[in-house]
Amino acid sequence: MVFANTYLQPSGELFQSVLEDTEVGVAVVDPSGRAVYMNSSARRLLDCVGERLPEWVETHLEPMLEQIRNTGSQSLEKWVHDELVLRVRVRPLDRLSGMSVLEISVAHAGAGRQIADTLSRSLHLTLTDSRLLSLLWRGMSNEEIAQSLGVRVGTVKSRLFRLYQKLGVKRRAAAVLRAAEVLG
Repeated sequence: MVFANTYLQPSGELFQSVLEDTEVGVAVVDPSGRAVYMNSSARRLLDCVGERLPEWVETHLEPMLEQIRNTGSQSLEKWVHDELVLRVRVRPLDRLSGMSVLEISVAHAGAGRQIADTLSRSLHLTLTDSRLLSLLWRGMSNEEIAQSLGVRVGTVKSRLFRLYQKLGVKRRAAAVLRAAEVLG
């Protein structure tokens, strides 16, 4: 917790409490890949005891940190662990310290076609719309959805807008909640 105490003063307690209560796992690692800070969500998602990263995480993390050192920009990957698919974004914290921030969220594993069929039947959507909603539910970004569907990002944005109208929602999070209601 040296990092949290050093860099988060004087509003560090508030900032730290916000990080602890988020559903997104957040970890800060030094240049060697050692965790300097992890919120409880990161510990739970990565199966960590204390501040030590498990070996399977270190194996996935090493190439991502190398990419950041070489390019200076972020790295985004999906990690499979047990029955979870984790979406992991690693980005530099700053240019001086060499530390990096991991943001970890869950992209549910499962048969995509079955999920889309269930959404289609339950929400009375076309298979195309239900597939788009299932990709949202898995936590994919617009860029990842575009790549998965083989279309441009602008096309994904316009399809999402129409999907939101069909679902009677205004935001991505509300659409994901509708899918979660159906999928449990």
